[in-house]
Amino acid sequence: MSEKEQSREQGFGKHILMNDLRNKYKTVFDDSGSGSVVSSILYLEGIHFNLMYFPLQHLGYKSVINSIANLYCRSMVPVSIDVNLGVSARFKKADIENIIEGISLACQRYALKISSLDLSSSLTGLAINIASSGKGTGKVKQLKPEATDLICVTGDLGAAFLGLQLLERESKVFEDAGGAQPRLEGFEYVIGRQLKPELKTEPLDKLREAGVSTGIIRAVRDGIASELIHISNETGMGCRIYHDRLPIDHDTTAAGRELGFEPLIAALNGGDDFEFLFTVPVNEHKKIEKTKGLSIIGHLVSLEEGNSLVLPDGSLAEMKAPGFDTVP
Repeated sequence: MSEKEQSREQGFGKHILMNDLRNKYKTVFDDSGSGSVVSSILYLEGIHFNLMYFPLQHLGYKSVINSIANLYCRSMVPVSIDVNLGVSARFKKADIENIIEGISLACQRYALKISSLDLSSSLTGLAINIASSGKGTGKVKQLKPEATDLICVTGDLGAAFLGLQLLERESKVFEDAGGAQPRLEGFEYVIGRQLKPELKTEPLDKLREAGVSTGIIRAVRDGIASELIHISNETGMGCRIYHDRLPIDHDTTAAGRELGFEPLIAALNGGDDFEFLFTVPVNEHKKIEKTKGLSIIGHLVSLEEGNSLVLPDGSLAEMKAPGFDTVP
């Protein structure tokens, strides 16, 4: 039987499988709907993930994180998601259940409901689309950024990219050596940041509770350089950040030494950190300093001053993002 015929046959049992999944994960299903969709992502096998090392459960979890991140950037609380899966004949019922299990765990972690689930046949592997909707908090409005605003970020940077490089390295060794065991001990943190990221929503919640209004908020997906250039385009201002203020975990530094890769480059131009980068008025400096999990890494400047990184010797390096697209 050809793969196309297998995919068609698989589709005949789709509704039975969907009912089974609904019954198994009924605590996170909600058919009533929760408002309009405001954020949607698409993950494609071979483009966004490699199943050689990416567990299906983690993939389901991460796809939800990627979708709802934009809602927090709009000061919204995620409420529900719509899930669409495209699966080829090589994926069995257990595989699909593993994906939904990961999605379900993310729903439980972030108090979400699944509004709809649809399965389709695919000839090109696995595709995951997660569309999320949310509601406004109504607590704090976003401010128009000013040239004196501070630039802040949650958590730490560069770990996920170096985790990916380690996974790619060991995957290649595995293929070339015909099954060599991967050497990943000691790098659990950076690998975990790649495979199962979490959103640092608590610092943003604390700011809102303290009455601190933010300006632009962006989720760091492609390194902070790319996100800062987006902020510059949106505000009509430049961004200046400081080398010694960028939060880089010691495990990230260790992974960089292992790979011969500069962690600073991973922070600036890596990907999948899923931290929040945002601006706040300079008069909120003391409140920001007291909020655990936040770092002040720079400030806005006039557009004429451009986007730059202040190096340890005080000199300025122009900030660039390889492959940057000016459409946010």
